Amino acid sequence: MQERKTKFRIGNYMIPVTLITKGDRIFVKCKYHKGLINEIKTMQGHRWHGFEDPPRKIWSIADSHRNAFQIEFLEGGNPYVRYDRDIVDYTPTRSLYNHQIEMVRHLLTYHYMIWAVEMGCGKTLAAIEAAEHLGITDEKDLWYVGPVSGVKAVNREISKWKSIIKPRMLTYAGLVKTIRTWYDGRAPRFVILDESSKVKNETSQRSQAALHLADAIRDEHGDDGYVIEMTGTPAPKTPVDWWHQCEVACPGFLREGSTGKFKMRLCITEERESASGGIYPHVVTWLDDESKCAVCGDKKEDHAFDMLMGEDKKAHEYKSSVNEVQYLYERMKGLVLVQFSKDCLDLPEIRYEEVGIKPTASIIRTANAIKQISPRAVTALTLLRELSDGFQYTSEKVGDVTCPNCFGKKTMEVPVPIEEPDTLIPNEVNAEDFVIKEVICDYCGGVGEVPKFEQSTDIVESPKDEYFIDDLDAHEELGRYIVWGGFTGTIDRLVEMATKEGWAVLRVDGRGYYGISATGDILNTDILLDAMDFSHPDYHNLLEEYPKLCFVGHPQAGGMALTLTASPTALFFSNSFDGEARMQAEKRFHRAGMDVNRGCIIKDLIHLPTDKLVLDNLKLKKKLQSISMGDLEIAMKGL
Repeated sequence: MQERKTKFRIGNYMIPVTLITKGDRIFVKCKYHKGLINEIKTMQGHRWHGFEDPPRKIWSIADSHRNAFQIEFLEGGNPYVRYDRDIVDYTPTRSLYNHQIEMVRHLLTYHYMIWAVEMGCGKTLAAIEAAEHLGITDEKDLWYVGPVSGVKAVNREISKWKSIIKPRMLTYAGLVKTIRTWYDGRAPRFVILDESSKVKNETSQRSQAALHLADAIRDEHGDDGYVIEMTGTPAPKTPVDWWHQCEVACPGFLREGSTGKFKMRLCITEERESASGGIYPHVVTWLDDESKCAVCGDKKEDHAFDMLMGEDKKAHEYKSSVNEVQYLYERMKGLVLVQFSKDCLDLPEIRYEEVGIKPTASIIRTANAIKQISPRAVTALTLLRELSDGFQYTSEKVGDVTCPNCFGKKTMEVPVPIEEPDTLIPNEVNAEDFVIKEVICDYCGGVGEVPKFEQSTDIVESPKDEYFIDDLDAHEELGRYIVWGGFTGTIDRLVEMATKEGWAVLRVDGRGYYGISATGDILNTDILLDAMDFSHPDYHNLLEEYPKLCFVGHPQAGGMALTLTASPTALFFSNSFDGEARMQAEKRFHRAGMDVNRGCIIKDLIHLPTDKLVLDNLKLKKKLQSISMGDLEIAMKGL
């Protein structure tokens, strides 16, 4: 047990406090002070012991890195000082862009940080260079953690750049498994958390595993350790996605003690009832514009009009707000290095084109029927998105299987109360109050078997098909093309159409990587990836070997880590609602090594209104992320 007397700064006063460390808890002994109690309530693992048996009138908090950071701040210290250091000098050993040198210099200075660097700016090479410069090259001290596609791509980069590093390569699922069985293991000195938006959810296993690993490095190596989070899409859904990524890099850097409190600062919410009957905080608006009312979120002119009309919900004076989303960029400076490709690379801007596709009379009739018979709006939305892509998923019974509830016994044993349930005293129910009875299985109805269904795809003609085939034909001389689809059924249709048109295909989706020639021969996917890389030293020979190659991918599987610079066009046949996948997929061909003379164009096919609905949702997510990263130019364009 350790006891230390200190003082916490609360407002303009220094309040005496005694900190008593016992095991993994810190007990905070002090006189009552409302401001001090509020500070304690923001700390990790806070607990009031007044309701225990016997009661103790004392607070305790977790003995953690986050709380140590907060305590130092309350004591009048400056825990942020490490992120105010002068940037160290550094000379690269290979040819790097200036922005890559800046990445390495920041890492060598701050050790624990986030590279929020847009896709295609060379984060991987900068990380390789940093590890080599530090002499951290073997798998005991150097770990790489990333998505499956990232592991594949980084291995290729290490070979491409003839690097001497040999990191331990882990997927995020592999990290969870490693940490779960990692009792007395030695922490590495250097860990790369690639696509760190994968650890944005504080309650997920991979997020907790990443935080545990980073804390272990802080405990064992201190300022000799390095944790670098790399991402081009740090906040793909909402600005709240920043919180846990910052927590992994430096616990306590953001004052809010949870994503919930962080969210409350960044937006205005209201309680709404969910479909299941529960209450949840619905986001009314993000505080991303000073002209919004801080109470209701409406613009000043709308607010005044509603007040005049006498709406009860607007019965308050207009109060200007703070652009908390934009201010977040300022709050994270030092911990987060933000770089955009437009500032780092001399690349032409991406041109965006929305291609309107007129639906046929048959498609319109089917769409109207779907809207009428669908029991829920979300069901109708999914079915209409499928219809727009030219197919419908159907389930067909293919037989029966053993009931998973009763395992074929047709009956099951359940506890039944001896007395009427209303007569049982709450919190005093014992096993003796119940008797085990055998009842008919309510899952299979006493049959012992349940139907087995298989999903199949019914094809319907879609006008999108003709556009895709025509655009493929227009790229025949170039011999390279990229197309993305939002469903597995979409991917299958695109592969079929491309091969019929005489194109070899590299398919990347949730089923993995698959290469096929126009005649049906299986092809090596690594060679096909090289053939989609315009900067590959053997590209022109590969172009002769594969004169027509179409990349067909699902953004959630193929949108990360790949280099597809050989094609100047990316067609989004359809989209999902995943903002991160879309933003990542856009940058697969807009990066260093592309043909700047041809430029880049992204086409979105708008067939049914659902296509426009999904695309507008993705644009909103991109705008919010841009503001949080300080890129107001992009945000104001409304891209």
